[in-house]
Amino acid sequence: MNKLFYSVALLAAALLAGTIQADAQTITKVKTKASKPAKATAGNLATPPPPPAEGEGPDGPRPPRGPRGEHGGPHGEHGPGKGGPGRRSEHGGLQTITDVRGTLSSYVANNDDQVYDAFILRPETGAADTVRFPRHLGQQLQAAAKAGSAVMVSGVRHTGPDGRSHFRFVSLNSGSQTINDTPPVRPTTPPTPETATAKGSIKELRRDPKGRIRGVVLSDQTVVQLPPHALEQLGDKLTVGATLEATGNLRTAQPGEARVAGTTAPRVVHAQTLALGGVKYLVR
Repeated sequence: MNKLFYSVALLAAALLAGTIQADAQTITKVKTKASKPAKATAGNLATPPPPPAEGEGPDGPRPPRGPRGEHGGPHGEHGPGKGGPGRRSEHGGLQTITDVRGTLSSYVANNDDQVYDAFILRPETGAADTVRFPRHLGQQLQAAAKAGSAVMVSGVRHTGPDGRSHFRFVSLNSGSQTINDTPPVRPTTPPTPETATAKGSIKELRRDPKGRIRGVVLSDQTVVQLPPHALEQLGDKLTVGATLEATGNLRTAQPGEARVAGTTAPRVVHAQTLALGGVKYLVR
């Protein structure tokens, strides 16, 4: 009986050992098969494919890029569909040019420097219009069209900060002469600024059409010009009769400008430092 039990136990142990060995072989085969793709992947990482050529993508040539706008998007300021034709941005855009025939009535100066920068145009029909032009074109325009001349003016209708509408000059035709709005010719050697000092009591506060101060006239007729933000900061300190002292650059006549007939060049100081009410200011 014991001998039979012992034989059965040996047979069971042998079968169990065979099963374990078969499972071990199966596991070894599975590990071997699984390791092959890992080796291939490691090989791929070790030798990356060459990068695409310039102008090509992974699937072939890329389409050409269009012009980029101010904020990096193509086709305009904000990308396609937002800056299309006819939209005018802060720095330019399409504007409608209008041609007007009429008579040049007179030249005018809308500044403290007594330099012509506009003329009055009386069209064949309708009310008179003010046409503004760059100062450096004054001499050319006066040589081409005197007061009373028949002209054709091309320009752009514009509404200024004061809410008033005016006609901005693009070109003028008078007889056989045509004057276009071209930039001034810059001198090869820029002129050296002339430093000046102005001191006196405030005689007059010059204001724009909205009532904002745009300049100060002293008792000796010197005009002191300040940037808008400085005028706003000074506020109520700028009063007639107050003593003001300023140092800065003296304005000089620029090439091409035409001065108002019968006037002398006013003394205009672009202030860089200012003393007012016992306080000194640096103007920037």
